[in-house]
Amino acid sequence: MTGEADWITLESRADGFTLSAWRTPVLGERKGGLVLIQEIFGVTEDIKRVCSEFAAEGYEVIAPSLFDRIEPRVQIPHDSQEDIDRGRDYTSRKSEDELVGDVQGAIDWLSPKGPVFLTGFCYGGFVTWAGACHCAGLNAAAGYYGRLI
Repeated sequence: MTGEADWITLESRADGFTLSAWRTPVLGERKGGLVLIQEIFGVTEDIKRVCSEFAAEGYEVIAPSLFDRIEPRVQIPHDSQEDIDRGRDYTSRKSEDELVGDVQGAIDWLSPKGPVFLTGFCYGGFVTWAGACHCAGLNAAAGYYGRLI
């Protein structure tokens, strides 16, 4: 699969909400699809870089913008305690049902093309855990330092 990384839209299975997601096409032979979950700062340039690294390893990657219901495509800086507090506030405003539905929408988008994997960092580690517990169609999930588990 070729093409440029870009924003796509997904439908949340929780409530039909349309959210955006950063999609990075696979480079080379496709091993599977990966749903990559953001930290508390949104789909930042750092998350996009990680998407590119996984794409170089053979994965088509989707990073859903989980805060779209609050502020579409938000990228919260990492510069101050106020930024961290803002990100934490956004996490507290998302229900687990919304998170699971958003992740399921990304899994559903990727699954017709082959196996689907799920990973995330910090807040994304928690969302990965929730997705592994409640989402259908996953082949494997690995969360990293999920603080809310």
